Amino acid sequence: MKRNEGKVPAPLAALKERRKFVRATLVGSALVIPREGGRASTAVLDNVNKVGAGLHTKDRLTPKTRVTVSLAFLDSNHVEQQERLDGVIAWVKPWDKKGFLIGVVWDEIVTEEKNRWLYYYLEETLKSSP
Repeated sequence: MKRNEGKVPAPLAALKERRKFVRATLVGSALVIPREGGRASTAVLDNVNKVGAGLHTKDRLTPKTRVTVSLAFLDSNHVEQQERLDGVIAWVKPWDKKGFLIGVVWDEIVTEEKNRWLYYYLEETLKSSP
């Protein structure tokens, strides 16, 4: 067996595991920055979980593009917080005549150590969900 044979790359493994992680509605501004260079796109965050996020944007983005997503959102005390997460665009779909819906899978699962504000938001929001 070859060294990488049978192993699933981390972002794809996270995509396969996404159903284990409940999505939380979180609306906030975002900036999607291609890591290989190019123009950043403004977006609106719609939902998020520990393995990825759903956003909408007016710009057409390409699946499999490696990106850094900068999120701004209000925490449970209504204080603005920011997080930067690396990931890959998993899918892109047209959204009416308004632009595009995109799904991003994080390179690493959100943890308390690496993404403090987003982690706490997810923990508190999902704890209070039915």
